Amino acid sequence: MFRVAICDDQSDQLKTEIRIAEKYFEEAPGLDAVITGYDDPDAFLSDLRSSGGWDIVILDVCMPGYLGTDIAKEIRDRHDRTEIIFVSFSRDYAVEAFSLNAVHYVTKPLSEESVREALDRAVRPFAERAKKPVMLSLENGVIQNVDANDIMYIESVAYRRIVHTATADYEEMKKPLSKLFIELEALCPGQFIQPNRGYIVNLDSVRTISADRIIMQNGDSILIRRGDFRNLRDIFFQWSFREQEA
Repeated sequence: MFRVAICDDQSDQLKTEIRIAEKYFEEAPGLDAVITGYDDPDAFLSDLRSSGGWDIVILDVCMPGYLGTDIAKEIRDRHDRTEIIFVSFSRDYAVEAFSLNAVHYVTKPLSEESVREALDRAVRPFAERAKKPVMLSLENGVIQNVDANDIMYIESVAYRRIVHTATADYEEMKKPLSKLFIELEALCPGQFIQPNRGYIVNLDSVRTISADRIIMQNGDSILIRRGDFRNLRDIFFQWSFREQEA
């Protein structure tokens, strides 16, 4: 399920972009999306800061009081895995846009073909991320496969291992946390860390790391071991830069 946000202060343009995006995902086999439109960049930034980022963002470049490129810089500073598409009546900001790793720059007036081409480019990196299944043993002998990339974090609570994903939580009944970490490290080298004995955390799902805790993209807070802040911060930065260069 793709999370898509579109921010354009011109209501007619916003409606066009939403319509084309909805049609694109309706017609694309195996692709689903939740699309949120914003005609106010302040509302967009408020949701970005309070609720986390999106998979794909379509940004108008010139809006009252804001440049889309400045908003994109904030997205990049968060180290979100977000594909950004810019739309504008002018090509004047194209160089800056691509310096921010924009996946496409579409000039207005928009055509359905140009927006669909941009969305093709935006979904491609996600499709190229091969699924890495982790087999979980649930209650009553039920086996559940989850993609390692979808796991946000795993916590051990009173001999229970709760696997948190973006869409559901699962209780692993058999494997200890240490074995789950070994499996995840084998599937996704360097992507998961253990900030304390009771947790495994996916670096792709981290929003920030402070002196005593990790804040996840969904707002959950996880304490870190005393004295580990600098090491974990460096690991997070190295992982984030590696992902941007990939």
